[in-house]
Order: sequence, then structure tokens, then C-alpha cells
Amino acid sequence: MRGSGGHGSDMRILLVSHGLPPDSVGGVEQHVSGLATALVEAGHQVEIFARANAPEQAEGTLAETETETDNPRVWRVAFRWENCDSLDAMYACAPMADAMAAFLAARKADGVTFDVAHVHHLTGMSVDSLTKLRDAAVPTVMTLHDYWLFCPRGQMYHHRGEVCETASVARCTDCLAKTFPWWLKDDREKRVSAVHERALRVLAIPDRLVVPSARAIPPFTSLGVPKDRFTVVENGVDTQRLEALAPPSCGPGPLRLGYFGTLMPSKGLDVLIQAVLRLPHGLVELHIHGNSVPYHGDDSYLTKCFQLLKPGSGVTYHGPYSLDEMPGRIATIDVLAAPALWHEAFGLTVREALAAARPVLVSRIGGLQDAVDDRVQGRVLEPGDVDGWAEAIRELADDRKIVQRYVGATRGRARGFAAMAAELCKIYGDVAPSPGRS
Repeated sequence: MRGSGGHGSDMRILLVSHGLPPDSVGGVEQHVSGLATALVEAGHQVEIFARANAPEQAEGTLAETETETDNPRVWRVAFRWENCDSLDAMYACAPMADAMAAFLAARKADGVTFDVAHVHHLTGMSVDSLTKLRDAAVPTVMTLHDYWLFCPRGQMYHHRGEVCETASVARCTDCLAKTFPWWLKDDREKRVSAVHERALRVLAIPDRLVVPSARAIPPFTSLGVPKDRFTVVENGVDTQRLEALAPPSCGPGPLRLGYFGTLMPSKGLDVLIQAVLRLPHGLVELHIHGNSVPYHGDDSYLTKCFQLLKPGSGVTYHGPYSLDEMPGRIATIDVLAAPALWHEAFGLTVREALAAARPVLVSRIGGLQDAVDDRVQGRVLEPGDVDGWAEAIRELADDRKIVQRYVGATRGRARGFAAMAAELCKIYGDVAPSPGRS
């Protein structure tokens, strides 16, 4: 059973992701969940193929997740990197590739053929899953949310705390030898070069490559991917729930500054904490929301951040949050700060804050800066500039009329999942087979 893919309507769409809520609640996972809902509401049949830790199941075990409705249908595959002993094994995970092939064969036996597969991230999914999709004659669209395909750290952020503009074998080898020394004991440059070469082969497979911002394209073109392979589709957020929130009061008392996201070096939380600590006591409260996990096995960054704090510093860590909790947490802040140090491809939390009428402070780097006009919806600041961030925060804390002015310009800067899904469906229609083609 196949939809009329060539017309871009009533399609059967497979979404592929390295995780899915509630098991995993990162930005990509939230994006896939929102996209699936929007596609269903637009009348499409959707199935999701996602990785899960599933400690009780053998790796590669596929199971359908019970849901309240049969659209979307959700399939999860157990994978925990149990036999990951090299850089190659990070990318080519045989149990996952085999699971994808078995899944496609089983759905075909049930009379189900997909018009298009939209792949969102392949960490823990096996890059060979793309080959299995191609072998099954499923047209494929792939969104590149970061740089993991050629940068095993994912963010082109060097272990020395430096942003990378391009991926050179020598620089990557220096970085990865420190990050994964147990995997790069010999033939280092040869092994790193193989990662880059594999990325080029993998990126040639999808029928269309999508990025959420044009700023994410240069690292791929510098690797050798032709620029005309890319289409920019801006991500959507849950505008319906976020726009229902009341704007911040902008009243007296400490300015409630919020940080949302994983606590990792490339996100620049330490810069934000240092900036807040330079301000007079009681002027600002910093509320930190997100996962605190080791960064590629290194937990020294978390220690670095929390060692900065002292009793009465006005900094509170609230822990990770779910999709359902996110609007409620944003409602408790006045301004959101995203002090990223890497070329973040988009920045969902920034758009979520804008939809919720919260001004934002962002780094002048990557896709974050595209969301904000400096001194209109917030501030665009130099990444890593503690003094600059402290000055900008103090200005807002001292003059709430500025905050109010920014609040009035926030809404409308972010778009919803429905608008994003409609744009993606045009791409699906372009790559899907014509009606009647099997």
C-alpha cells in the first residue's frame, strides 16, 4: 500500500531518528516528535524507526511501541554501543543496519511501502541504514542537524575549546586522539581520513539533503559535498502551546535569566555563569535547565561549571525537562540566554523562547544569530566574551523598559511545526515516485 507520493499528499512517510521522547528528549528528538504530529494532522501516514537503550533486549531487537493511536506507528530498536571498539564501529553498527533491512522487509510483506524516508540522525543507527533504504527503493531525505557524520564529536568543537571552521585531517586527528585515545592508538591520520571519506559516501546516498540554516552548509562543502545538494528548511517549534503563555511581567526584583540545553562545553554555560557572577548580588537569577551528562566520557566540564558557584550566587540548576514540561519552565523566566561557542545549526530553544515572548541573548555564531535582530528581540553577542555578556545582562536587569520593548518584537520570529511540515512535504513529493509506480 503506497500513497500518491508524486503529488505530495496522503503519503506514507518513515521518520528515522537516533532517539524519541520520552526515552530521549534532545533537540533532534523533539523535532522529530513535532514533525510526526504535524504530518499526521496534514493527513499523512507516518511511522517512526528509532533507537532505544532497551537494556532488557538484545541489540538489534525491534519492537513496536504501544501508542494511543495507530498513526504514527512507532518502532524502537535496541542499541547500546556494546561492541563499539573503534571509530568505524561508531558509524557502522551492524545490528542496526540489519534491523532496518528486516523492518523494511517485514513492512513490505504486510503490504506497506514507504513513499519517502526522512532520516534525522544516524548516531547509533548505522550509516549503512541509508544503504538498506536505497536497496529497498525507498527515496530518502536527510536533515543534517549537526556535523557528526564527519566529526565524531558532532559539533566541530576542538578538545582545546576552539571552534573549527573546516575539517582537516591533521586538526581532527589532534582532537580525536585526545577524545578517543583508545580508538586511535596507531594509523591515526589514516583512520580519521577514513571517517571523512565515509561521510562523503554516505552524504551522496540521500535524494535530498536538508539543513535548518544556510550557515550549516560551509563545513560540508569544505569537505567536498556540492553546495547544490542542500535545501534550507527552517525548523519549527510548538508555537501553539508557547504562544499561549503570558509574556514576562518585566517587573521589579531580580531579572530571571534562563539557560535551556545540555550542559556541555560547546554550549558555553561557563561563560554565562561567569558573566552572572560579575554582577551585583541580587540583580540577576540564573536558572539552568537541561541534561548534565559527561561530554564523550569527560565530566570535568560539569565540575568546572559548578565549582564557580557559591552559596547565595543566585544560580539554580533545575535538571532535565520533558517535552510536556518545557512550556511551563520557559514561563518562569524573563529572558533566555544561549551563549554557544560552536556553529550551532539552528537553536531550537531560542525559537521556543521567542514564541513564548521571551527576549533572547545569543552568540554571534552559527544559526543562533539568524533568530535575533540585535537590540530588537534581544542581543547578539560575541561568543566567549564574559565582559560583553555581563554588560548586556546588567543593562536588561537595570532597565526593564528595554526588556518590555524586546518582548513586543518577539512573537512571529519562530514558526510552527505545521509550516515546517508543509515545506518538507513539497520536498517529499519531489523525491517520491509518481502515482502508480511500485
